Amino acid sequence: MKKQTFVAYLAIITAMLFWSLSFVWYKEAYKLFTPISVIFIRLLIASILLSITALTVFKIQKIDKRHYKFFLLLAFFEPFLYFMAEGHGINYTSATVASVIVALIPLLTPFATRIFLKTPINNIHLIGLVISFGGVGIVVSAGSTDFSADSLGIGLMFMAVLSALGYSIVLVKLMKFYNTITIITFQNILAVIFFLPFFLSFELDTIASIPMTLENYSPVLKLSFFASFLAFSLFVYSIKRIGITIANMFTYLIPAFTALFAFIIIKETLSIQAIIGIMIVIFGLALPHLSKFKKQSSKTDSTTH
Repeated sequence: MKKQTFVAYLAIITAMLFWSLSFVWYKEAYKLFTPISVIFIRLLIASILLSITALTVFKIQKIDKRHYKFFLLLAFFEPFLYFMAEGHGINYTSATVASVIVALIPLLTPFATRIFLKTPINNIHLIGLVISFGGVGIVVSAGSTDFSADSLGIGLMFMAVLSALGYSIVLVKLMKFYNTITIITFQNILAVIFFLPFFLSFELDTIASIPMTLENYSPVLKLSFFASFLAFSLFVYSIKRIGITIANMFTYLIPAFTALFAFIIIKETLSIQAIIGIMIVIFGLALPHLSKFKKQSSKTDSTTH
């Protein structure tokens, strides 16, 4: 495996770790803040961090006028529409059903890239995706008997899925012209602008009533730095090197990692069913790479004889 590819896999796994931990941090943040407040403050802090980094460490690129619409679409799809749809959709459906619908994102990504980017579908990747999707279903249903959902909740969760697919397509287009820091910085700044009217209209009084202490804001700061600033940067970095389909496959690690962190940090039970599901997820993710390794080994054997 090439060094750059290894670093890309390390980056994507680290991003998934941070996004898995975000569920724990959200649980802590929601004790004081509303969802829109958490998202807005998270994006605002991340935008400040990204802007400072872009101006002092990395070179931020000038945006061509032809690409304004793509940056607006990028920020609109995610985080704005995705968080709006998921945040409200989960109120009308069980967490189990919501998790399974969101897990469709990597499964549908190869078809979306085929339609809009004309990229071929790799059968081994598709088989791995289906296996991992089954593992996710086992993980999220472990110990859960709540599969309730209504049409509004399901519709909103599918809107979140479609927005994530739209984000992936636009992101791949922009990566041909701009570096990671430029894309992530402008994405976050535009997302802050999208959320600002909602924050000012509904959340300003709530925020004013919460004392500004490190203890109160600690979960939001962790979400801003690790889940937005670092995770999104690592995610985009990895996409450039291993492609959107493989990168999105690793989102199947999120429910598996979340189950482990919930067990370690907040002492939730980890059933045998969940452990089996996690192992199936990992096998599904590893399958395409095991196949590639087997082909490389057979080529090496043939050249040595």
